[in-house]
Amino acid sequence: MTSPGLLSFEEFESLPESPGKQELLDGELIELPPAKLRHMAVAKNFQELLTAVLTKSRVWIETGYQLGNSWLIPDVSATWPDQRIANDYYQGAPMIAIEVESPGNTAEELDRKVFAYLKNGAGEVWLVYPRTNSMLVHSSLDQKVIRVTGEYQTTLVPELIVRLQDLLSKRP
Repeated sequence: MTSPGLLSFEEFESLPESPGKQELLDGELIELPPAKLRHMAVAKNFQELLTAVLTKSRVWIETGYQLGNSWLIPDVSATWPDQRIANDYYQGAPMIAIEVESPGNTAEELDRKVFAYLKNGAGEVWLVYPRTNSMLVHSSLDQKVIRVTGEYQTTLVPELIVRLQDLLSKRP
């Protein structure tokens, strides 16, 4: 049973589809407007970067993950090689969750999402800030947060080198 105003995962599943993105975070419904072209172009650039070094079947754009009574949809994600699936949903957090900041996000929501991803098994969460040409990398491995403005190399996928400025400057 959830508290008044909060939804169970089953109630969330039964909601009608609506434009934009619907997520469930600890029983709270989060609705975001449809992503704009610039936002999706940045997400696509990260997706292409990941698919250059990981099998295509592990890299997703706008795909949901069930985290207990939460349902989050990172803009881009890379699943763990053995990511569990149940009821046709990915279970637990992806290996890498990438959220591209947009005006529809609040700092509190992003912070809560990072916590939920890390608590549910994410290796890293990348918060990408196109307007400031930066990215925050939250790592569960060493419990650190680093600010990236140039290049970044993750230990999760050693052959992956993020050249942030290239990814943020490429237009559709």
